[in-house]
Parts: sequence; structure tokens; C-alpha cells
Amino acid sequence: MKHLIPMHPIMLARIFFVLICALSGYLLTPPGTGLSLHYTIGAFLLSLILVTFEYSTRAISSKQILLAALGLFFGLVFASLIAPMFPEKMSAKIHPRLVCNLILGYFGIILALKHENRFTLSRLKFIISNPKENTCILDTNVIIDGRIHDLYTTHFLRGEIIVPEFVLNELQTIADSTDAQKRSRGRRGLENLEHLREVNPNLQIWEKDYEDLKDVDHKLIQLAKDLGADLLTNDYNLNKIATLHQITVLNLNDLAQALKPSFFVGDEIIIRLIRLGKESHQGVGYLEDGTMVVVDEAKRLIGQDVAIAITSILQTSAGRMVFGRLIDEHPPVKTDSITRAYLEQKSGLPNQSHQPYVK
Repeated sequence: MKHLIPMHPIMLARIFFVLICALSGYLLTPPGTGLSLHYTIGAFLLSLILVTFEYSTRAISSKQILLAALGLFFGLVFASLIAPMFPEKMSAKIHPRLVCNLILGYFGIILALKHENRFTLSRLKFIISNPKENTCILDTNVIIDGRIHDLYTTHFLRGEIIVPEFVLNELQTIADSTDAQKRSRGRRGLENLEHLREVNPNLQIWEKDYEDLKDVDHKLIQLAKDLGADLLTNDYNLNKIATLHQITVLNLNDLAQALKPSFFVGDEIIIRLIRLGKESHQGVGYLEDGTMVVVDEAKRLIGQDVAIAITSILQTSAGRMVFGRLIDEHPPVKTDSITRAYLEQKSGLPNQSHQPYVK
């Protein structure tokens, strides 16, 4: 029996709205007219048009919808003020209130949408949402670093990203520096922001400044306190100061340290080969975490524990692969009974791969 696919609550609400409209059309039919079917079909079609219009708003941003509503509101307010000014003779021929509502309401919507770039709703956005859960503030160093772009595109970093105006000013000052090295770092930071905006159109520029604070680090800390947001940085000193102020800090250097591999190229390990590799001369073993280790010229040593030197480590989105070569000066390891019992206890099963140790 196939599992039933749960329907989205919004879709259920749409279906419910259409059915209620159709029922309302039937109940509102004037008695004795015999037009109940016509009213029902008319209400049903009208509800479909409204649902279609509502669904089409998905292609419009929330900012545009809000600005259009505000433009319509102010257009209708002006219409209510202008309509009474029409002469009575003209009012007898036309409906001034209706004409003013149509014209000024239309122009209010169009003007608001045409000049949407002049409006910023960042403050309103943080008033109606909980920024503490989904917002982080970038400092100057992490922007220049550039790894924030890769972190966001891999979806490990989600939510809103804020770049304060005073951080942009500091980047501009560095980019205009007479020192060539500083000027290069500043321009790199500005380019990184452009690339970040391409993958995150909702990047927010926070305009509030703290005139009483001269140091950018203290301004960042105060802004993080005001918004309840996290602070994304790779500055060691800023990390320590923000931690003292009980601000959540996301340090890129700490993240890189946590993801650093436990061994490197040139390290020597012992591993048990359990099968042939893709090439006929290769032997393959596995680390305890499932990482595949491919050893060249090790076909004859399948089923034995061998000492190898790591020659390369390949990291892909599918996982990590380690390549190694046999250490010539070390013969294949002959495991005695005591060591074999230890390896079997580590792996859980006899004759399986075990966790290597690093010399």
C-alpha cells in the first residue's frame, strides 16, 4: 500500500477557501430566482481568480508587496482629500471619488515600485522577526578573508547576513590607502561583498552608527547586543572581547581547525589491506570512519597489515580518499597473536580494517 503524501497547509487553505466561496454563492442566491447554479459557478470562478492572483505573488518580493500596499494607501488618502474639491456640476456627471481612487491609487502603487531602491526595510524586518536565531554580523577581516562566500554557498551558513555601514566605511578607507598591500586587501574585501550579494540578494546593509564609539570592534559588539545577532569573524582579539560580552561568536579559524584532518601528507600509518583496488596493482583498506585508503603496488599484500606513507589526500563532496605507498625499508607487518587480538577488538570483527596509528 502506497504511503499517502501529506498536503501542504497552504494548499489546504486554498481548497477550503474555494469551497467556502462556492457554498457562499449558493447560499446568497435570491430565493425564487432559480439562479443558484449560476451564483455557485460565479462564486467558484471568482475564488479561482483570487487564488491564482495570490499564487502569482510568489514571483514578487515581500518588500515590493509592502511598498505597493503603502503606495495604494497614500494614493487613496490623497484621493479622499482631492475628491471633495470637484465642483457640484462636474460631480453630477462623473463620480470624483471613484476617478480619484483609480488614478491616485494606481500612481501610488507605480511610484512606490519604481523607487523601491530608495526604501530600506531592514529595521522593520528585524522588529517583526527574531534575529537572534538567524542573523549574523560580518566584520572587516572576515569579509577580506573571502571564505564566507564558500561557507554560504555550501548552505552551512543560513539566515540573514548584516554588513554594518561603519564596516563598509572601514573597507573603503583601507581600499583608498596609500599602502599598496592595504589597498589590495580593501579592494579584495569589496569584491568579496559583491560576490556574496550575488548568492545572497538579501544581504543587509545596516545604516545605524554609534558616534560615541570610535573603535569598529566595539561598534560591532554593541550592534550584536542591540540585535541579539551572532558575530562572524576570524579576528582573535575581537573573538575574545565579544565572548566576554556574552555574544555568540562564529570564528572561521576555529571552524577550519575543527575540520582539519587528523593526518597529513608524509605521515606513516599502518593499515590492513582487504581487497584489490580499481587498478590491478592497487590494494585498498579502510579507516575506522570509512575513509578509503588506496595503496600502490600492494596487490600481493591483500589481507596483511602494511606500513605506508601518505602521498596525497583527496577531499571531495562525496567524502575523503587517502592515497599512499609502501614504505620500502619496512617489510609487511606480521601481526603477532597479542596485537591481532587488539586489532580485532578495535575493529569489532576479525580480518577487517582497523584504525591506523600515526607515527
